[in-house]
Amino acid sequence: MTLLNAINFDIDNFLNTIWSWITTEGIKVIIGAILLFIVCKVTNLIVRRFDKRLTKKNVDTTLRVVLLPWLGRIIKIVALCAYIGYLGFETSSISAAIASVGVTIGLALQGSLSNLAGGIVILVTRPFRIGDKITVSDETGVVENITIMYTYIVTADNLVVCIPNSQVTGNKLSNFNTKPNLRQELMFTISYGNDYKAAKELCLNCATADERVLGDPAPSCRLVEHGAHGLVLSLKVWTDFDNYWGVRNDLMEKITDELMEGGYEIPFNQLDIHMRNDG
Repeated sequence: MTLLNAINFDIDNFLNTIWSWITTEGIKVIIGAILLFIVCKVTNLIVRRFDKRLTKKNVDTTLRVVLLPWLGRIIKIVALCAYIGYLGFETSSISAAIASVGVTIGLALQGSLSNLAGGIVILVTRPFRIGDKITVSDETGVVENITIMYTYIVTADNLVVCIPNSQVTGNKLSNFNTKPNLRQELMFTISYGNDYKAAKELCLNCATADERVLGDPAPSCRLVEHGAHGLVLSLKVWTDFDNYWGVRNDLMEKITDELMEGGYEIPFNQLDIHMRNDG
């Protein structure tokens, strides 16, 4: 009986302790959790409405996609720190612990830090935007998304290529959307025995016949090289961005067909061997 009384007494003390905690600190924890939940929901609502307003005002898509999510995260982190302080924990010690952990992680992830720095540089300088067609790290595609660590582009094969931001900022980058009109150069080689002036006229006629080729600046065709196997002609035309690749491919096919039908010889790599009999 003595053991049972002791057990009952301990259970009563335990229940009384829990009830006391619930009526004091427990209420504080629940109220803080509810307030934290409300802050997070309100933050999401504000970010969404802010995004819609910026969209209506035609604000740069890159800034909206990258900065607004981070704005929401920062507000939630501040609210979480306030909640921890409300519960009575020392936020200064927590901040010191987070800082030390951050230093440790930073030393272990130096490459990631360079990507982070690259992401900040992209956001500040904005060499390209979401929707632009770029070439970087030997990859060409349309920018689908920009995060603080990586840039995502979609290639012509519909492949999503993830490029670290450190490579984007550290390598040569070409942006096809910066200027409305683009110049392209097509090279054609004909035999030394052909009339290069007539071939130049043929190339120019094909270029001017294409309505997608701009008249100002006008197309030009020049003899640019005496190659190892023939005369090299350079045709330069201007087009807008939307017609860039279509014009290039169509002109390449059309001029090649015209040259072959006109009797022009398109040379290929060959080696002539001359036998000499000294006997």
